[in-house]
Amino acid sequence: MVWKQRILMLLVGIMAAWPTMMVHADTMDDEGYPVLYVLGTDNRWSPRDDHRFTRSGNEYSITLNSLDGEFKIGSDQWHYNLGGDATITKPVNLKLISNGPNLRAANLKNVSIKFTLSSKDAPMANTIVRFGINGEWDETVIDPDDPVVNGLSGTLPVIYINVYKVDADGNYVLDGAGNKILDDEVIDINLPHKNYFTAEYWLDVNGCEWLEALGAKSVGSADEPLPTQIKARGNYTRIAYAKKPFKLKLGKKQNLLGLTPDKSKHYALLAHADDTYGFLRNFTSFNLGKRIGLPAVCGMQPIEVVINGNYRGLYFLTESIRVDDGRINITELDDNVTDSKLISGGYLVELDNYDEENQIRMNEKSCAHGQYLDMLRITWDTPEEYSELQRRFITDQFTAMNDHIGANSDDTWRYIDLDDAVRYYIAREITSDVEAYHGSTYMYRDYGDNQKWHFSPIWDAGNAFNGSTHDFFYNCDPYGNTWIPSMRENAKFNEKLTDTWQWFMSCCYDGIVEDMKTFVEHIKPAVKADYERWKDSPTPHGGMRPADNRDMDSRLRAAVDHLNAKTSWLRQQWGDYGLVCLEPERDDTPAAPLPDYAATGVENVAVDNGVDAVYYDIYGRRVANPAHGQLVIRCQGSQSTKVVF
Repeated sequence: MVWKQRILMLLVGIMAAWPTMMVHADTMDDEGYPVLYVLGTDNRWSPRDDHRFTRSGNEYSITLNSLDGEFKIGSDQWHYNLGGDATITKPVNLKLISNGPNLRAANLKNVSIKFTLSSKDAPMANTIVRFGINGEWDETVIDPDDPVVNGLSGTLPVIYINVYKVDADGNYVLDGAGNKILDDEVIDINLPHKNYFTAEYWLDVNGCEWLEALGAKSVGSADEPLPTQIKARGNYTRIAYAKKPFKLKLGKKQNLLGLTPDKSKHYALLAHADDTYGFLRNFTSFNLGKRIGLPAVCGMQPIEVVINGNYRGLYFLTESIRVDDGRINITELDDNVTDSKLISGGYLVELDNYDEENQIRMNEKSCAHGQYLDMLRITWDTPEEYSELQRRFITDQFTAMNDHIGANSDDTWRYIDLDDAVRYYIAREITSDVEAYHGSTYMYRDYGDNQKWHFSPIWDAGNAFNGSTHDFFYNCDPYGNTWIPSMRENAKFNEKLTDTWQWFMSCCYDGIVEDMKTFVEHIKPAVKADYERWKDSPTPHGGMRPADNRDMDSRLRAAVDHLNAKTSWLRQQWGDYGLVCLEPERDDTPAAPLPDYAATGVENVAVDNGVDAVYYDIYGRRVANPAHGQLVIRCQGSQSTKVVF
């Protein structure tokens, strides 16, 4: 047994020493400085003597006959790891960061690299690296404390986001020097998922006076960043472009760029990589929605984005569509509600063009001749999880709407707010958005038995200006446009349409072109910086490069010409307009009663020797059958009495 105990003790000793045996420290020179290399595709990412930096004091330098492909500056065990997303084509000074993305060399010859390590114990964070070509150097001075990142236009606010690796317990993963390790998966051109990453951020208004005048303020700082989560969003735009849209979930509510009167945690960073109209598609569509009086239209402002020290280009910070004060201000219904007194709302859903798990599907019905019939996909947004009772309610509501629209029935307007349906349509038709009503079409309903469904807010105008200026958009597109061709067959809809069109064009439309011109002037420099950032960058497998919008004046003319031509044609269809600014009265069609299983419905209860009365609970909701011990208000004629059963 003694020999077994000795073997066991030996195994224990080996296991105890295992971590030490497996850890290899960076090679250090005689003075305790790290030995550093140019590591990359030239040398299969392995340290080689001919790619080793020479050190004199704190100064590191190297000259290579050639350098081609991706590379970084690092130590043999990668504890020192310096990078940044840039392509070196000429003499340049770059601020690189620890654990940054790979650099790229464009088949350089006779390239020299110099940098200073502040001390032998310092991590290589925000290091200024000079690249010389054939003995020529860039004499531009970069302040190490200056947060400006290579590529920024310097004309717009900047949001800086650092995304970090975390372990299974949510703790930061640290490198050998104790620094948090950046996670570049979030900016991978083939990012395969939409999961949240752990991050920190700060927003610098950057002296942008026109936004400061609107209430924009800097939030956080490089020294005191704030917690957030970030994930990719979108479907086609996420898959097809390296410049991806993102969703932010801040750790604490903030009012970013003066967008939200009431602070929020939820914002989107929209890339508009496919917008060939000078980033004007969403701007114009949102503006039309606000001018025509649609509820809950999202605000947006231009911003430049830096992730992990990597300039990502021009983005648009946008209010997320969500149930919240200052956004869609309706009752927020909990997930999985089974109480029949509560299930009437509020709900936020999307008419979608993708099959999702959180979705109810039915065949679209139509009364329009020759309409392409699509699957009606109702994707629930808020609440996020439905009980069987909630699913039943939404199914019944959309079945009724689908039946009435398909039958050209005025009962449609007992379920759908006619005014918002008309206003939503006018805003989408003016921009000839051929994908409107196909996907990203939102509807909401508040709690109560006198409520209807509202079309709003406008979202994802990625196909604006693509339709004909001499036809209705739903007659000239490759998509199914849920319900709108059938609504156009309805006389009541068209009567409201004519009145609303003439009021809107007379009183609210004028000024939109000036808004577009101002917007273009604000973003012109950033548009050019955005192009420089993406013009030579790799694309996803089978993907596309972002649109080239450098000629913003021609893009603006194209958008304005489209608006002028379309509104001129619509004037012939829907009538001329004068100078009488009289807004049409809201439609007074009563709402359809709730189904029997929704307890907020109106019912009379026989009490007091057969005298009918109506009862309300303390929240003002009608109660059909008050329970024992329940506090209610009994209403008879003009009299009301508090009753405790």
